Amino acid sequence: MALDQFLKSIGLDRYDRNARIYPAFLCVLPIFVTILVWFPAAWTILGGLFSIIITSGIIFLLGQIVRYRGRLIEIKLGPRVGRAKTAALLCHKNNEIPKNTKQRYHTFLRKKGVVIPTVEEEHADPQVAFDAFRSAVDWLLTHTRPNAKTSGLLNENISYGFRRNTLGIKPVAIIVLLLIIPANAWMIFRSLDQNRIIAALVVEMMLIGALIAWVFIINSAFVEDASVAYAQRFLEQCEPKTITRNTKKTVEKVKSAT
Repeated sequence: MALDQFLKSIGLDRYDRNARIYPAFLCVLPIFVTILVWFPAAWTILGGLFSIIITSGIIFLLGQIVRYRGRLIEIKLGPRVGRAKTAALLCHKNNEIPKNTKQRYHTFLRKKGVVIPTVEEEHADPQVAFDAFRSAVDWLLTHTRPNAKTSGLLNENISYGFRRNTLGIKPVAIIVLLLIIPANAWMIFRSLDQNRIIAALVVEMMLIGALIAWVFIINSAFVEDASVAYAQRFLEQCEPKTITRNTKKTVEKVKSAT
């Protein structure tokens, strides 16, 4: 929480902090934890160095690098994530959204003047139809931005951005761990301080666990899951606001009755 408040105080918004800066911190965290165990006095120096990093704009550059790596992942995964995935959910042939729900989305967009291909048009030229759905997503993105915070859309966007960017810096994180784990083990072997050895052994297990997580959990499926959740929440903006409000009131009445 203290770190989040600090990052907020230097002008980073919620998305920047959670989706861009935190993945970078996770990447370098093993280095700082290991230093804390073996060289606690170095934290005074590191504190001053961290201040220089903040004031020199390096943390902003770090966020941009993480963003760049994340966007490369998005390009690599193609229609499985991002706006392309959202457009795919609007396609008639896609069954990840119930048919009736999708029809309501299409009706809403058509009323707004957005071109939505018919089933026949999509069947005749899938690529042209998909481009039209991509355009519909672009239109919806522009017109739903003011409602992002109140709709919960921002939370899903942050979750997707965090996972995408984390996968983007996965190679760097693994390299860091492959260097730190043997270095920490070597320090354990050389040390005569029993208390420090115990602390370092705990850190070693944590580092190995982190390596396993980076290798086996941080993958394309990890990103795709968040992308689908974001896309579904994003498309919910097509639901009429009156229906949304009435639904909330109904839920509140049911809760109060029970």
